[in-house]
Amino acid sequence: MAPSFCASLLLSLMLAILLICPTNARLSMKVTEDVLKEICSPHEDPPFCLQALKSDPRTPFVDLVGLTNISIHLADVVMNKTFAMIGPLVNETADPKLKVQYDLCYQLYDSNVAAIESAKNAWKAGNYLIIIDMAEGCLTDCSDCEDAISIAASSPLAPKNKEVSRYCETMLLVSRRTSGD
Repeated sequence: MAPSFCASLLLSLMLAILLICPTNARLSMKVTEDVLKEICSPHEDPPFCLQALKSDPRTPFVDLVGLTNISIHLADVVMNKTFAMIGPLVNETADPKLKVQYDLCYQLYDSNVAAIESAKNAWKAGNYLIIIDMAEGCLTDCSDCEDAISIAASSPLAPKNKEVSRYCETMLLVSRRTSGD
């Protein structure tokens, strides 16, 4: 009975190793051009996604986990720049209706800046599902801001908000790939 139990235990252990190793191997392989194209193919603007990820000099040397970090960093930088431009728009806009809309965008971006910090912490913890949630929230907030400022014919915030949305979508697609979702 004991030899049969040991053989069964050994077989179970080997099966578990075989099931776990491909997952870890997939995450630790360097990201190729083909993988970048696969990640970016469902993006609203695939060339933007590809160019954004390739713009970081670390990209050729990272795995999916590293690429997730790069996508978070890219979204963080553009989000903070856009957030910084909204405050003056709120204060300098004479149109009271537009001022309310810019203030809404300001509140949405304030929330998103905090969400990006949560995404950074989630990345450190290896919790890609939190990153996915943060990226989806960012996309929703960008859409809400876009709707809010649509009353202005040519708001300087509109193109920046669209850019943030594209970076958040890139972060979403990369983190989904990393999580296996």
